[in-house]
Amino acid sequence: MAGNTPEGGTLIISALLILAIVFAGYWIMEYASTGGPPSAILPWFGTIAAVIVVVGLAILLRRGRS
Repeated sequence: MAGNTPEGGTLIISALLILAIVFAGYWIMEYASTGGPPSAILPWFGTIAAVIVVVGLAILLRRGRS
């Protein structure tokens, strides 16, 4: 356990932050072009965020056990 480093958690957080920035930009662009809130993108970005978290945690757990 002494060899564990926080890079895995940092990568998960950075991937989620990048996704949040892309989401905000896409939301603003769609809102400006259509005139209303683009609620259709919420499931897509929510699914992507969930995949990032699940895959990241799986990799962290697998790395921690070996």
